[in-house]
Amino acid sequence: MKRRLVFLAIVVTLLISVTALAACTTSMEDFYAGLLEDAEKVNADLKAVMEETAKYDYTTSFDITHYYYNGATRGDINTPGWKDGDDGYTWMYEDAYLDIVKQGDTITTTATIYLPVNEDDYNNSDIAPVAYASAKGVVDGSGSLTVEWVKYGAADGDGAAANLDDITVTVGEYTLRGLLTLWYDMITGYSDISDSYGDITSATSGFKIYQDIAQVAYRYVYDLEGNRYESWHDSEGDSLTSLPEGSSIMSYGYDSDIAYNWEVISAIRQERVSITSNTHDRMKSFEFFAEDIMVYYDEISVMNSDLTLYADVYGNTDFVANIEITEE
Repeated sequence: MKRRLVFLAIVVTLLISVTALAACTTSMEDFYAGLLEDAEKVNADLKAVMEETAKYDYTTSFDITHYYYNGATRGDINTPGWKDGDDGYTWMYEDAYLDIVKQGDTITTTATIYLPVNEDDYNNSDIAPVAYASAKGVVDGSGSLTVEWVKYGAADGDGAAANLDDITVTVGEYTLRGLLTLWYDMITGYSDISDSYGDITSATSGFKIYQDIAQVAYRYVYDLEGNRYESWHDSEGDSLTSLPEGSSIMSYGYDSDIAYNWEVISAIRQERVSITSNTHDRMKSFEFFAEDIMVYYDEISVMNSDLTLYADVYGNTDFVANIEITEE
């Protein structure tokens, strides 16, 4: 299993400035209109690359990894959530290795999922696999994938539960069964992103360093019950520069001046997909990155023990798939 030797801490800065020079700020209408235009252009580019790539046989293999802090919670006005020290959180690492073979209309995925480890065991090269499973799926004329589960078992060869859902080890939000369809879900999901324009925070495409690249970023915001808001920004607050006291509006401002009302938010998930292609318009690489942000209570400072709400990254999931065309 390929291992990362260094975990790069990720710090997300959610901008909370509520003022800006008028001459330097795009109007609200122009900002959202421009964002939609960018998303439509990226959608066209992604569709073209996916359709061209689907004409060829190819392989790709990659690790999908998930890092997170286990034990971090929201807390409350009397109890800090993101605690420090031995009684605080534990840094954890989860990993699975995927091998993808695409031949004609058939996509075969083999997944090996590994035991989650903590920071003490991270450098142990003998981390044990939990189980493996393979799925062979055939894409029909409508683009649907009919899956035949062809094998499963424990890594030691002794076998595993016949029901893959009994394997509870995950990589982030992905179960072993979910990993077996991950690649198909990704390449079909990003062949048309028009249904998710409302979740897109940025979209770019164009020629970069001898290759074309398309990149799209999403943001999902969750309320205190864990339900997702319809959009990453609140239309009622787009034109505001501050919130009335006790307001239930989820965000205010727009563009770089957007600010969030942590009183009504439990978490934010941000995702970014980058796809490169060569001069033949075929996909060269597919990169996925997601970060999970938690809203939590903590002390204002070492000099002020009063608690207030903050937001920070507590986990991320990523993989990079390089595509090797096997039949021209």
